[in-house]
Amino acid sequence: MYTYNEIMAQGQKLKRTKDIVQLMTFNEEAVDVVIFTGCGTSYYLAIVAARYYQTVTGAFAIAVPASELFLHTDTFILTHKKYLIIGISRSGTTSEIIMSLEHLNDAKNIRTMAVTCNGDTPMARLTNELIALNDISEKSVVMTQSFSNMLYALQLYAAKISGRVDILEQLEKIPALVQSALGNGQQLTQVTEDASKKRFIFLGSGAYNGLAKEATLKLKEMTQTECESYSNLEFRHGPISIVDKETVVIIFTQNETKEYDQALVKDIQKLGGFVVIIGIASEELEADLIFKLSAEVNDINRLVEAVPYFQLLAYQHAIFKGRNPDKPRNLTQVVKLS
Repeated sequence: MYTYNEIMAQGQKLKRTKDIVQLMTFNEEAVDVVIFTGCGTSYYLAIVAARYYQTVTGAFAIAVPASELFLHTDTFILTHKKYLIIGISRSGTTSEIIMSLEHLNDAKNIRTMAVTCNGDTPMARLTNELIALNDISEKSVVMTQSFSNMLYALQLYAAKISGRVDILEQLEKIPALVQSALGNGQQLTQVTEDASKKRFIFLGSGAYNGLAKEATLKLKEMTQTECESYSNLEFRHGPISIVDKETVVIIFTQNETKEYDQALVKDIQKLGGFVVIIGIASEELEADLIFKLSAEVNDINRLVEAVPYFQLLAYQHAIFKGRNPDKPRNLTQVVKLS
């Protein structure tokens, strides 16, 4: 299946992305606000990228669904502020991205950048700058290596803009770490091949909240499984009421959250839930299944290292349920408004 092959090829693809972006130069003119935008997976990518960009550069950044930029422009764009709009689209042809860029094209206080896997598209021609990862050519409907590579490209971009050599040194390790993570998928069968596990919850905070949202979408797309996502500590405020013995909770843990995550794990387990930890887990952190990420890089830079785990989880569960990940129900590779 090409979805599986595309997931497993990410390590090599990330090396190519690193080479492409490191050779690029960018407009470093200051702006007041950087808006990352996209649709579906690309919007969740925008959430991760915005939080990463603000952390690394110190510049204010937000994520906005592409449709909001032309439906509710005044909610996000002020005439007396300068903006950089970074549009994200695997195909470069998604209707809402094109419509939002065309809508804002004549504004004197806005410059634009496209991040895409197809540099010869209307989206690319509408923007002032372009990061084109043309070697990422997915056959799959669901986005896998396109998500990880566009996110990685935006991390490299933020590091270059900020002049953070220390960040770039950490990011250079990511392709090898992802390749290693791709070899750990067999352990996921404890949850993906257990018929009693019928409900999945993904928890992540900070930049990892966008990963939790994308993990939820991957599982929905490939398997049509009931699943949700929340910020880690928000989960107690109502959603924890649905936890039972049929529930799997996947927590993206970080150094900033691990103290609170252990108490959360215990609360979920008391209710019968099965808890999976993905992150820089300390020896004290206990769960039913732990995927410990590398200590070679810090939390904000190891985002892409966490991606293979939830992609493989979705793929494996699809196969177990008799679904075809290459042909997810009701979906097409590109969404175009009629």
